[in-house]
Amino acid sequence: MYREITHNGKYRFVQSFKDKDGKNRRVSVVKNNKTRATEKEAFEELQEKINKILNPKQEYHNLGYYKERYLEFKKPTLAYNSYIVYKGALTKIKDNEELKNITKIKYDKILIDMREEYSPNAINLTRLVLNNFFKFIKKYYMKDFDVKLEFKFTKEEKAIEKQKVKYLEKDEIPVVLDRIKNNTVKNIAIIQLHTGLRIGEVLALTPQDVDFKNKTISITKTRLNNKQTSPPKTLSSIRTIEVSDFILKILLDFISSDRFIFKIEYTYLSLVLKKAKTNSHIFRHTHVALLIEAGIPIKVISERLGHANVNTTLSIYTHVTENMKVDLRNKLDNLSPFFPH
Repeated sequence: MYREITHNGKYRFVQSFKDKDGKNRRVSVVKNNKTRATEKEAFEELQEKINKILNPKQEYHNLGYYKERYLEFKKPTLAYNSYIVYKGALTKIKDNEELKNITKIKYDKILIDMREEYSPNAINLTRLVLNNFFKFIKKYYMKDFDVKLEFKFTKEEKAIEKQKVKYLEKDEIPVVLDRIKNNTVKNIAIIQLHTGLRIGEVLALTPQDVDFKNKTISITKTRLNNKQTSPPKTLSSIRTIEVSDFILKILLDFISSDRFIFKIEYTYLSLVLKKAKTNSHIFRHTHVALLIEAGIPIKVISERLGHANVNTTLSIYTHVTENMKVDLRNKLDNLSPFFPH
């Protein structure tokens, strides 16, 4: 600490220090005299000023406040369906919960207790959203707030979740299609079986998306449950895929002056499939199984599905890729004649 004489004869006491970014700064107080008692008083006031700068008082809000800020921040970057998922996940935490009361052990237990009502995948999705939410709070509001939740599947849960990703064997396909009584829905199912498109991607197809000359379909959007269109699920979902003449003929038959090729609502389509004891996901999964059994490389399949990377495809279709192992074993057996025993 040092002092300076001001223009009006008073004394300015000055203290230099480095802030959290390593920059040199200084604070000062002005006193009427330079007695030892005044110097002590000035020193204490300067230390208090420095402490306030280096350790600013953080204003804590309840979670409702941060949830509003977070959803405002995320909304422009999320597709409608994804936004609804994020909003739903955040309902698992109370708006009046104070930030200072959030602890890892408390919220890990909340996730564990959710097992009574929710599937492991739904709980894990909630974990991902909450961790992203907590990271947002740390980055923009509370630097010392650091909570990261964990949730692990049991062996039994892993086995159950694998079984949920079902697909049709070749001999089951005509049986299931025969149960679908609505012609439009049946043809949409056939398109999914041949392309692996998500149902929202099929419903969003327009005549301009179909290139009959080059035999391709461009996927650039998806139809939502609220009848609106939005960009696909992820950036990698924007893609162009090859299709057969058979699929092109189906699309041509449904093209009209309407904006979309298929004039059917998602809710009605789901109802028809429910009556047929099936769902739209199974046709996408079956397409993957058919490609794998045909020996198509997993990277090609991943790009066709619109996955961000091969690991996503492998993690979802682990049970399907078991067929690849069987095929490998058969091929290894066939190698034996080329080697001496």
